[in-house]
Amino acid sequence: MRVALFVPCYVDQFYPQVAIATMQVLEKLGCAVEFPPNQTCCGQPMANSGFEDQQAGCNRVIVDAFRGYDYIVGPSGSCVLHIKQHLHHEDETTAAQIRSRVYEFT
Repeated sequence: MRVALFVPCYVDQFYPQVAIATMQVLEKLGCAVEFPPNQTCCGQPMANSGFEDQQAGCNRVIVDAFRGYDYIVGPSGSCVLHIKQHLHHEDETTAAQIRSRVYEFT
């Protein structure tokens, strides 16, 4: 099972210890955790500010970073929900797979 660790931008900037702890727990549970280094913001800040049309770049990076993983786990309910409900891409098949495979770490 390939698990990608999705680290939202605010976790990366303000609470990196949360991302590290999430990875450690997943590994202790036997998951092969990978951290795609090219991941970026989910686009929620733009969408919440009324600029959802400007998150296309974030969507492209999310799709490129997380394609092919069995599961994508992130320690942020709002960012995970944003991906589940708002991730769109020209490769809609891959975007739909990512939307169905992303989970909040709980």
